[in-house]
Amino acid sequence: MSRRSDFCLGGPAVAVLAVLAFVTGHAVCDELPNLADRAGGLLAAMNPQQREAGTWTFTDRERFDIHYAPIDLEGVRHGELSDTAKKAGEGLLAAVLSARGHEKTRAIRQLELDIRELESGRSGVEEFRDPERYYWAVFGEPAVDTAWGFRFEGHHLSLNVTATPGQPAATLPLFLGAQPRLVPDGMPSAGVAVLGEEERLVRKLYDSLDESQRAAATLSYKRDRGHMLGQVSTLRDPASVGLPRRDMDDDQRAMLDAFLARFAGLWNAEIEAARLMEIDAAREGLHFAFVARDDPPFSFYVRVAGPGVLIEIDNTAGGDHLHAVWHTPGADFGEDPLAAHLERHHGELARR
Repeated sequence: MSRRSDFCLGGPAVAVLAVLAFVTGHAVCDELPNLADRAGGLLAAMNPQQREAGTWTFTDRERFDIHYAPIDLEGVRHGELSDTAKKAGEGLLAAVLSARGHEKTRAIRQLELDIRELESGRSGVEEFRDPERYYWAVFGEPAVDTAWGFRFEGHHLSLNVTATPGQPAATLPLFLGAQPRLVPDGMPSAGVAVLGEEERLVRKLYDSLDESQRAAATLSYKRDRGHMLGQVSTLRDPASVGLPRRDMDDDQRAMLDAFLARFAGLWNAEIEAARLMEIDAAREGLHFAFVARDDPPFSFYVRVAGPGVLIEIDNTAGGDHLHAVWHTPGADFGEDPLAAHLERHHGELARR
């Protein structure tokens, strides 16, 4: 069952509509899926043991956990669900993501078969490198009038969604990864570059910089993700590093904005607009930092950061193993809208 989007009904989403209409050039009055219904359908399709293993209270500290390595994963393994529950899970992902975002998550999961080939002969590789070794966790009772959330997580993927009444869902932090960077011929996902367009955009932007701009943007090279800040659960705004967006020309700003829109466009229309509003609020304070090296080939690191925004992509661990993260520093896991909701409706502040 779906409901009419708040975009068409007015209310708190009106401002979000204005941003989306500006970006896309048209209004959004399509039916948007009810995430609570989708999550409820997933839980209903699980057996009792799976529901017990895959649910926590909304206030449980587990909701703030995130794994950047596929170990100690908590919840219900997607591969152990019935076909009906698997379909319900994919339906929930399709509801919160755009078509492109859903396809990207599928491509990341399918890369496990390629990694399996790369690691052939290692003990337990077929069990460990499995496109269905991703775990569901639901926090609270999915409903339109209460706060709840879910996580879908495994190797190179962590989706963290918090639903608060009257607000587009909070969807950060986000973790995406890719290995190989570009899948070679002869492998199951030959030709796939999960983060290839994102890499192309930042390299094009960096190549466009003049000498003084490049001096401001360029970081010293660090191996093994030495620059990455975001491989944590939460963080505060980092210090400004790199070239300010205000010191770019119009074409360069357009390239940076296209990179940011690429990330925002992973979500459904309502959520995309909310993320674009957050980016827009930080736009004049954004900085672009970049470093690349030919040894190992294709190694690079990029950071785009400003007040309430941190996006990083790192390929310095061997040059063929990308990690990308997106945070809302100081407000990850929906803490800002949740605090506002609790203060408005319950006279209390959200506390972790």
